[in-house]
Amino acid sequence: MTAFNIKVIALITMLIDHTGAVLDLPMGFRVVGRLAFPLFVYLIAEACHHTRSMEKLILRLGLFALISEIPFDLALNQRTGMPLFDFFNRTNIFYTLTLGVACVYLCKKMLDKKYWLLLPVPVIGAVWLAQWLSTDYGGIGVLFIVSMAMVGYLKENVKVWQLVVLAVFCIWIYLPFDSVGLDGTGMTINLGNVILLVASLVALPIIWVANGQRGRSMKWFFYAAYPVHLLVLAGIAWLI
Repeated sequence: MTAFNIKVIALITMLIDHTGAVLDLPMGFRVVGRLAFPLFVYLIAEACHHTRSMEKLILRLGLFALISEIPFDLALNQRTGMPLFDFFNRTNIFYTLTLGVACVYLCKKMLDKKYWLLLPVPVIGAVWLAQWLSTDYGGIGVLFIVSMAMVGYLKENVKVWQLVVLAVFCIWIYLPFDSVGLDGTGMTINLGNVILLVASLVALPIIWVANGQRGRSMKWFFYAAYPVHLLVLAGIAWLI
């Protein structure tokens, strides 16, 4: 399976997820959508390794973060009562990707110069910014990206370590247990989170069969699909 094939799967599941969220459709749409983020993280981690210029990648991601924010707000804020066109609160996934890749870039620079003790600085900074901006998936999303990219930089058996990281973070995001209540009741299984966790872990076999080949190029379409589909969904939601 090439990177092109994985991009197509990620885009389709993202579209299903956002359609369910914006149009308030049954939960099954959101369940299918749980597959999208792990695949996007894998793709962005691979991009960190294979891009000829991480600086251009960061600028491209940052540009689309700004471009996508208005469609993102129009699609997801109009039914919540939140302010429209807020570039500093409840921000889109490109913010998360930009911060994650920028952090990877700085971490690689520090490792190349043997500045091991300074590694926590860009990580903490990127996570804090993601939380402050309330990006999609927040600080956990940034950590996910950095971990996926850096295991490929530090480990030889890249795919196995990436799958381990993916599994750990999916469990972290969709922890399938409820904490002990104030009334002393024990920990219980959250069935909803179990379903979301299982859906997200479908990314594991997809990544396992990835062959490392790029496949057909869809760089600009891949970026543009995000704001365009949100704008279309916002229009549909407004009409109905």
